[in-house]
Amino acid sequence: MTNPDVHAVPATEVLDLYDDLPERVGALRDPARPTEDDPVTSMIKGTGRNLAVIMGMFALSLAAFVACATLFSLGVALLVLVVGLFILVACLIVAGWSSRMTMALLGYAGITLPRTRYPAAGPGFRGKLRRLANAQSWRDLLHVLINFILSTITFSLAVTWVVGGLGGVTYWFWSQWLPQSGDSGLAALLGYPGRFAEVTLNTVLGLLLLITAPFVLRGLVRLHGAVAYALLVDETPVLRQQVSELTQSRTAAGEAEVHTLRRLERDLHDGPQQRLVRLGMDLSAAQRRLDDDPVQARALLDEALQQSQDALAEIRTLSRGIAPPILAEQGLRAAITALAARGAIPTSVEVDEVQLSDAAQHAAYFVIAEGLANVEKHSQARQASVELRRVGALAVINISDDGIGGASLAKGHGLSGLAERLAGVDGSLTVSSPTGGPTQLTATIPQRAGG
Repeated sequence: MTNPDVHAVPATEVLDLYDDLPERVGALRDPARPTEDDPVTSMIKGTGRNLAVIMGMFALSLAAFVACATLFSLGVALLVLVVGLFILVACLIVAGWSSRMTMALLGYAGITLPRTRYPAAGPGFRGKLRRLANAQSWRDLLHVLINFILSTITFSLAVTWVVGGLGGVTYWFWSQWLPQSGDSGLAALLGYPGRFAEVTLNTVLGLLLLITAPFVLRGLVRLHGAVAYALLVDETPVLRQQVSELTQSRTAAGEAEVHTLRRLERDLHDGPQQRLVRLGMDLSAAQRRLDDDPVQARALLDEALQQSQDALAEIRTLSRGIAPPILAEQGLRAAITALAARGAIPTSVEVDEVQLSDAAQHAAYFVIAEGLANVEKHSQARQASVELRRVGALAVINISDDGIGGASLAKGHGLSGLAERLAGVDGSLTVSSPTGGPTQLTATIPQRAGG
């Protein structure tokens, strides 16, 4: 249903038009933004998080190393007995727990790593030992060793940097309680004896350590993140899932293309082809009666003219689902405007500039063409609207009408096949069409990278 006041809606409220979008589109709505911290406060908070992560990483790695070293040694020593295998499984389980805790700590510092899935224990003796055959579990165990060494180094550096910086800038205060042993401080060793030189040197060094601490701590945390990504992230299942999704989407696109071609062939055979055959028969009959019965011949010619007009109208209707030359020559905006202008129902059009690949443009045009065709055939609507909006990284198509509703994506309905067509370009489709109307069809298509 098209609201005549929709053009007066402010730009900040455009997203209210898409209440039925999938979650990934709804997530792009602008939430009420909290007050952001100033750069200094943000840096202090980030430094505190990084220091907490490094200290937590040291405690975690120490506990995991002690536990895994104990279990691994005991398991190897008891390999001659069956119980040694189960002790090794327990060692790998502890290593997996350590990897999950490591990812949680890194996530607190803003470094997100995909979680690893481990094989579940199955029935029987072999099923209980399934973890031993999982390569990622042994990589987790290797990470326990490497992370313990790395955490010891990073913990020492972090504590030295922070404590040294704080101690340096406060040296003037707490140094007065130190035993006076003459000019034996760092400044005296550099050739500048005296308390003033000692306080000045320590204060300057402390300030340097504190100023560089945020960058040093961030670098240490990123080093932990790089090691964790190299050892804890198993990309094989992720890549396998991506390949599976890509294969499914391309298969769906191919099936939708075949379905469209078969339907077009059937519609051409049942519609224009039959009319053209009738047209040929009428012309032949009119030619035979032209001399002896001109009145009947004229009637046949009039009927043939009507058949040609009807065939032309049906061909124009069928050509809606085929990308017209205007789409390649003038773009999606002009093609959608021309498409809406050809319809019998008054249709308003609003199109934003979006960056779509050629395949995505064809899919968008096909969805709009099929949507408007469904409106004309079944909706009994008085008016309709087509909107193409740019919402973050998505192009959002919204087709609405004030008809009787009842539209569905199920097979046998006019909109069937659209979801498969959109799946070929990683898009999605939703329909809201209660009985009595109104109907709203919403399609989302990812924009081209850089759009």
